[in-house]
Parts: sequence; C-alpha cells; structure tokens
Amino acid sequence: MADYSDHFLIRGKDVSSHASDYLSGLLGTYRRKNMECIHGDIPDSNYQGIQQLLSDSPWSQDKLMAQVADEANGLLGGNRHSALLIDETSFVKKGDRSVGVQRQYCGRLGKKENCQLGVFACLGLGDKATVVDFRLFLPEAWVQSAERCDKAQIPEDQRQHRTKLELALEMVKSARSRGLQFQWVSADAAYGCSHDFCAAVEQMGLYYMLDASLCACVWDADPQPYMPERKANRGRPETVHQAGNAQAKRHKLPDLLKANFARHAREMVIRKTTKGTLRARVWVCAVWVWEDGGAQATARRLVVREKEDGELKVSWTNAPKEMSDEELAYMQGQRHWIERAFEDAKSQLGMADYEVRKWRGWHHHMALVALAMLFILKERVEHEQSAPLLSARDIVELLAFYLPRRRRTEEEVVSDLVRRHEQRLAATKSHARRQQNE
Repeated sequence: MADYSDHFLIRGKDVSSHASDYLSGLLGTYRRKNMECIHGDIPDSNYQGIQQLLSDSPWSQDKLMAQVADEANGLLGGNRHSALLIDETSFVKKGDRSVGVQRQYCGRLGKKENCQLGVFACLGLGDKATVVDFRLFLPEAWVQSAERCDKAQIPEDQRQHRTKLELALEMVKSARSRGLQFQWVSADAAYGCSHDFCAAVEQMGLYYMLDASLCACVWDADPQPYMPERKANRGRPETVHQAGNAQAKRHKLPDLLKANFARHAREMVIRKTTKGTLRARVWVCAVWVWEDGGAQATARRLVVREKEDGELKVSWTNAPKEMSDEELAYMQGQRHWIERAFEDAKSQLGMADYEVRKWRGWHHHMALVALAMLFILKERVEHEQSAPLLSARDIVELLAFYLPRRRRTEEEVVSDLVRRHEQRLAATKSHARRQQNE
C-alpha cells in the first residue's frame, strides 16, 4: 500500500489505512469478503471508514488502475506473446437497486438471472494474467430511467448504453494509449463474430485471436468481389458486389470442419502444464470472410483444436501466414488464463462478495480487487524460481499466518450481532414502506 497511498489522500484526508484494511481483507481466508467479514477479520479496522472508502470517498479508481496497469505491463508486457484478454463476467444480485442490475444472461449460472455484468481486460503472458481495466455494462432500461441513475449516483457522462463490444473496444484503445505493450487481443465468440470489432483491432496494428461462431460462413479462396457493369441504360445501377472467382466456394463452418479436420489435423504441443505437456490435434487453414454485397473479402486463418472431450474449439486470426501453426495453437489457448484469473479473483479475493449498490462503490471495489490481483502476480513472479507452482490460494493462506488477524472478544461478537440485527430490521421496515407506497 505504500506505493499506492497517494491515491487515497483526498482533500487533505488520508484514507489509505481503510484501503489497506480492505485489501488485507480481500487477501484473507474468510469464506466471504464483504465489508462485514473484513471488519471482523482485520484488527482495529473501522467498519464505517471502510464503507465510506468504498461507497462515497471521491478517490479515483481510474488513476489507481493506471498505476496497476503500468506495473502489470512491466511484468507481462513487451513479449511477442503478450496479449490483452477480453472477457465478461456476471455477479448475481437480488432486487433492482444495485447499479446496472437486471435479468440477463448470467454466464456463471448458464441461464438468465438477476445480475450485474462487467467487461474486463486482463494483460496476459503465459500462465499469468491480471486485470488492468474494466467496464460496468449499463442496460438500456437503466439509461432510460433518470430516477434509477440518480439513486445509483451514476455520473452524467456515463448515463449512456454501450454494447459489450463498444466497452471492449474502449478498453483496447485505452490500453494502447496508456502504453501497454501487447501484440494480441483475445476474446470469445461474442466478440469474434463482430466483423467491425475485428477490423478495428486490426486497424490498430494488432493481431487478434477470437473465437468464431459455428453459425459463420467462410470461403476457401478469395471470392474476388466485383461490381457488375450495367447492362442497359434502363433500370437502377448495380449496388451489390458479386463473386468474381469461380473457383472460390462458400462453406458453412460446421460443414468445412466435418469435411477437413479429420484428414488435415495433426498433433502438436500446445503448452506445458503442471500435469505435463498438453497436446492436441490442430488444423490451421486460410479462409476468407465476405459479407454478401461487400466490396472486399477479409483474409483470415482458421485455428481449430480438438479438446479432450472431442469438441472442436474454433478461432480465427489475422496473424500473418509466416507465423507457424504451433504458435497459433499456443495463442489460441491463452484465453484460458483470463478464466483462471476470474476463478482466483472470485474464490480467493472476494471479487463477487461486495455489498455496494452505487456506481462509485462497484468501481472502487473492482479497482481494489485488481490491486490484490497485482499483489498475487508480483509474488508469483518474484518466487517463480523457488516456488514455480505458487498459487493465489497458497499466497492467501500464507498471509493468514503472517498478517495480523483479529481475535474478537465476547463483547465485540455481541456488538456486531446487534448491529447486524439493527441493519436487518431497518431493511425490513424500508421494504415494507416501499410495498405500501406501491
């Protein structure tokens, strides 16, 4: 915290001690990492101070994240395989007052549920990844309700609905402007199926490795689109391009895989794991994507890997043809590490355990989780030679021994119990009043 204390000096008041307590709580072993449990875990912590730090204190999560991203870049950036990994994750919530909450698809449960959704960017290299940016997805229903936005204290300049694709592209551009050194952008099919997203990433001089939708169609050669000449002086001029290459064939992606994967795939090493070498059958081929009527087809390389259960993982990339199939197969597997980062953040660092409703509270919590993730990353890098298998759980359990933890007296236990009961009673009365007003 000494390296970050300047971010918590607000209008002459230093709240870094509360930030330190909250960070220590996130790195604690309590099953839940909400403010209540953190206060019960950390000696001399102040519950009201922590609550104020998260919900109302005007420290800037953007400035904090800029420093987090810069330090992460020093550890993971600048390598030919450094990648910005994009993914979204959801947080199940009750009620309708938490900022951005609505009934929507929840990846955590695999179905529609009442939840908040955030889009995150991790900087990754090899088996290491850490959060360097994030955006809260704000549904249209929220933007259309000034009352809900006011209650959640959403800043005026943020009261606009932006798609997840727009949020992701914002973070790629922000990472570039901050000077993060990565050559690749990786994401799932929700982003890979957007030709605009692919084109925008390529225009920035980056390679992408994006999962492809099996609903997509591709061409096995450049269709060489052309505009037919007008055959007569009557009628409207032609506006739709047609394929000029009679040898090029259009395929539905599943049909192309069924006809070619078994014949052309070869086994190769993907990466090393704690259980040995991960091998898989992989097929890489050149394809073209052409939306009917477009003036130009886009050349891509298809990367298809057979997973352990026999299912095919399909991605496409704009990487140059000089890049080997083995390197492409390696990069396709890198998106695994953002999923692992989310798993560690939720199971070990309390990413989903927050109990705040307002815009500022959500962003403050996520920024402090990102800081905790950076601490874990630094420890793993520093001890890579002596403890190459060091995990987030290992570090959390070590900190439980080395950091001071509260041993509460009987009076403190009873006092906390009474306070919780008072909060529950107040919440019950508030809910009853809302029902009467409705």
